[in-house]
Amino acid sequence: MNPQHVQLNISLSFKQVVEIVKQLSPSEKQMLSEVLWTEQDINDIVIPEEHKQIVRERIKKYENSPDCYLSWEDIEHKMSDRK
Repeated sequence: MNPQHVQLNISLSFKQVVEIVKQLSPSEKQMLSEVLWTEQDINDIVIPEEHKQIVRERIKKYENSPDCYLSWEDIEHKMSDRK
């Protein structure tokens, strides 16, 4: 029997699942992370209103004074100069 195709029906609490995940190797945790992101429905992601408000405020600040901000290219250039 292939262990990747075994189906287990065991009731576990979230805390128990977390404890199991902590025991995984780093590569297994990475694989699990990829599975979780793949399985997640984008429509199920909830962004708190407070976070949305922070983004709106930052966009407004940028729109009011765009010259006060660096482009991503400028940031990359400054970072590469430090090396």
